[in-house]
Amino acid sequence: MKQTVGQVISTGLDKKMVSWDTRSSKSSHVRHMGAEVKAMSLSGRYISVAIGGSIETYDLRYMEGPACLTNSCFDVRIRSLCSVPYCRGYAAGSVDGTVALDISNPTTSEVTRYAFRCHPKSADGKKHLAAITDVQFNPSIFGAFVTGDNRGNLLAWDAQSKRRLFEFPQYPTGVASLAYNCNGQLLAVASSHTHQEAIETEVVSPQIFVCKVGDP
Repeated sequence: MKQTVGQVISTGLDKKMVSWDTRSSKSSHVRHMGAEVKAMSLSGRYISVAIGGSIETYDLRYMEGPACLTNSCFDVRIRSLCSVPYCRGYAAGSVDGTVALDISNPTTSEVTRYAFRCHPKSADGKKHLAAITDVQFNPSIFGAFVTGDNRGNLLAWDAQSKRRLFEFPQYPTGVASLAYNCNGQLLAVASSHTHQEAIETEVVSPQIFVCKVGDP
């Protein structure tokens, strides 16, 4: 939702991106995407959407026009997408556990752009395939972000130094969703089955955990 103009953006299985005016019951614009949108994220007047392995960015003021930016990030499907809240850029997570970053530093005009695998090692010392179910940037710390996957792993990263900051204790089920509070001091973690693997047979109730940043 774009709160400053009362605008809501929705996508669905019909391969459409619809803009709604909250002051009326009718859509203000419908855009045919040509494929199902797997993830989307809003930052300022720009909305980024993930289609297959690519990301398309649109200016909300000109929804009828072409994408102002298109990046092909992966050969596999994108599972999650998060726009940087304080500058132009995004982080995208794929179904094979890869994260792609594209961040423009507003003070230096430098662009941080790379991709990496973020699988933590399991107890047997091996790395296992896990889809990145959510990515979120800390709104107060430049370049700091977290990734969650469908095996319950949650890790914190520094985009500038390209290193892992720390790993949270593994959650009982997959990390379904992540959200920081407005000042970035608290992180909410929704843990539940993500219904991506056949091993999800045990019935576990969904849970929400709230963590203090820097205190996993």
